[in-house]
Amino acid sequence: MICSKLIELIPSAIMAAFLAYIAYQQMAINKRKLNLDLYNKRFSVYTDTLRFYQELVDEKVSQETHRSFIASKEASRFLFSEDSSIFELLDLMHSESFKITGFKQHGKEISGTPEFVEGFKISQETFFWFGKQLTELKNKMSPYLNQ
Repeated sequence: MICSKLIELIPSAIMAAFLAYIAYQQMAINKRKLNLDLYNKRFSVYTDTLRFYQELVDEKVSQETHRSFIASKEASRFLFSEDSSIFELLDLMHSESFKITGFKQHGKEISGTPEFVEGFKISQETFFWFGKQLTELKNKMSPYLNQ
């Protein structure tokens, strides 16, 4: 009698073990998907910053690129919450970029004046500074992107 009851429970136990295995597999897949999504969003912060810099070097930064950079900068506050220095660096890069765009937009108005020479100098120094900050950004982000 007890033996027959145990035999009746075996299919239920096998089914429960099988369902637990499937649940575990789903959990592992979802964890990998979350990590991939985080990687993609974090990498997007880096590529938006590169695109912004490349357009700074060119004649003009498009509104779309500027907006994407700002959105990525703000998202970095949450995507890299363990390391606020990434957001702080992006924020500084954004504010410094106005030295470049301001000179490009208004440099012709002061052409031939001492202010033009000073503005050009500041703009060039900011370009070089910005390039160095891209390397710094890559170093700060590498632990998040090399996973």
